[in-house]
Amino acid sequence: MMRLISNGEPYVYTHQCACGENKGDIMSMEGVRHFLVETLYESFCHCGSNIRRVGDTWKYHNVRKPGVFQGLFSSLKQQPDLIYRMDGDSHDTWFYVMPNKDDISLLDMKFIAKSVEKRGILPVLVVGDLWCFDTNGQKNICGAAYAAKFETISLLKDKNNPLRQVLSQKQLIEKIASCWQNLDVEILEPYLDKDFHYTADAVFYEMSSRREYMGYLRAKFERLKDGSNPIGIRIGRMDGTDDFALLLHQGAYNQSLLITIQISEGRITHMRMSEYEVNC
Repeated sequence: MMRLISNGEPYVYTHQCACGENKGDIMSMEGVRHFLVETLYESFCHCGSNIRRVGDTWKYHNVRKPGVFQGLFSSLKQQPDLIYRMDGDSHDTWFYVMPNKDDISLLDMKFIAKSVEKRGILPVLVVGDLWCFDTNGQKNICGAAYAAKFETISLLKDKNNPLRQVLSQKQLIEKIASCWQNLDVEILEPYLDKDFHYTADAVFYEMSSRREYMGYLRAKFERLKDGSNPIGIRIGRMDGTDDFALLLHQGAYNQSLLITIQISEGRITHMRMSEYEVNC
């Protein structure tokens, strides 16, 4: 889940009334979708990320309650709303921003699949959720102040291969440790779920696929191979639980980072990297 925090509080977005809108009017679903695109764009800009808008005249129609004529004449969405490129990446991530998960049916998945094959892009459905301060979250009105959060869902058609062995949570942490010790992503890749999610304190964006994270980690390991930032590795048990975690120490920055995971049926489904203060 992506949520922008500023000074310990949710970042506040202000809706700007468009032509034909008046302050206090109930936002249309197209208006909500447009505002979600703007809030996501503002979030990435606030973090100094490489993000850009894409001009698109496609109009949103609610998949749950389409009108008769609307259903007949509405076309599927092809172009993304935003294009993002993480520092060091050679590929673009296409964001399709929608108010509901069910809105995936409004996307032209054949076009997206061809774009993955021909352009090497990573397509992501971003489902946004708004909280209106002025109405205590009861309804979305024009010209009001909002908090927002976003869920990322990969649109890749990847599959999980059978596991040779189902590992425990501790064994999976040991695989991550071995991966970092050897700077070799192949050690870890078989144990990541196809819809693996990765988030870190230092990055606003939450990755939503194994393929995306592997590309990110390969590039990171290539930078570490010159030995300029030696990595110390320790495994320990989390206080009050039976779960294990991995502690990385970056020598070049004198910084410690904690890796925690969530698993399901021997695969890692979520990973988080957090700054960690080591008490000497």
